[in-house]
Amino acid sequence: MAELHFFFGTLCHLPLLERVLGRPVEARAAHLPGHEARVALDARGEELSFPMLVPGRAGVPGLVAEIAPAEVPQLDFYEAGYAAGPVEVALAEGGRVTARSYLEGAAHWQPGAPWDLDVWRDRWGETVTEAVAEYMALRGVLPLEAAIRRYPLILVRAASRLRARAPRPATLRRVPQPGDIEIEALERPYAKFFAVEDYTLRHRTFGGAMSAPLDRAAFVSGDATVVLPYDPVRDRVLLVEQFRTGPLARGDANPWCLEPIAGRVDAGETPETAARREAQEEAGLTLSRLIAAPRFYPSVGAKSEYLFTYLGLADLPDGSARIGGIEAEGEDIRSHLISFDGLMSLIETGEAENAPLIVLTLWLARLRPGLRAEAGVASGMGAGASDGA
Repeated sequence: MAELHFFFGTLCHLPLLERVLGRPVEARAAHLPGHEARVALDARGEELSFPMLVPGRAGVPGLVAEIAPAEVPQLDFYEAGYAAGPVEVALAEGGRVTARSYLEGAAHWQPGAPWDLDVWRDRWGETVTEAVAEYMALRGVLPLEAAIRRYPLILVRAASRLRARAPRPATLRRVPQPGDIEIEALERPYAKFFAVEDYTLRHRTFGGAMSAPLDRAAFVSGDATVVLPYDPVRDRVLLVEQFRTGPLARGDANPWCLEPIAGRVDAGETPETAARREAQEEAGLTLSRLIAAPRFYPSVGAKSEYLFTYLGLADLPDGSARIGGIEAEGEDIRSHLISFDGLMSLIETGEAENAPLIVLTLWLARLRPGLRAEAGVASGMGAGASDGA
């Protein structure tokens, strides 16, 4: 027999509730007295993408819907961290009913600003709705705590998929049509910092037929932002150096790499915001202006990663290089101030072999005369400063 449930947070967004349950939902407006909904904060005081209840006079608007007993475990899995219990709510059309609701959050959550569904929907609605299928697929596969730990990176991958759907030019390459790709099977044997997806698929060939079934695998990670700080007055850039696992796995004799500033675009932020955040975290820099550079897939054969790259105008005086990074994330980052000519030399000798750095250096070479002219530097004037860390 179906049971009434009262939803006051993210599941008031019906597209999300319907994806959790896997069916259309008919819901009625209702109101829970004696409580207020607040944005949940983590132990560091950062906003999470869901609310929590606290005692209050304002009351909490929400929805009431009938849920079958077989669907309760699905809701319990999605609402991980909440304790469920009965509440009495007032229906918008009149009358009161008793319903089951997820009332109390984990003890480590703290209440923040008042919860506003419309604000949440504008910032998180699409991303959370996109992410829920990957999260719900973990039910019965992983323990609940392990699934919760994966959720932040699931959100990152969901946000990347949404950005990937934005229209982009196709003046020369094929314009896909419905039916051009058939995914016959998809498995996800690994999913932590990145995921591995194993496909059996067929695609339309240039001859017009469908290909034979193909086995293909991809490393799936979130979009990343890359920024090369440049001081047009001093004609110098800032590079960061850090240990990297990729070269180590290849067997490289020296896995310490010279790179631009870079990092993942977190769910709920733009690539531009991520570029400015990473500049602060990795090098303590405030960028005065971001100049968009090429966006690209660094390795389309097997990796979903997509890079948003920028030149970041900054003041880079002597002594601004430092040791940086977030210790809690295992980051140990040293920065270097390098003249433009010194940067070109590092690329020519092969000491700087990071692909986004090479792309951004070529982009800087293209824009450099104009940027220096805007900064009031006479044509042909040297940097006037030596390289150094």
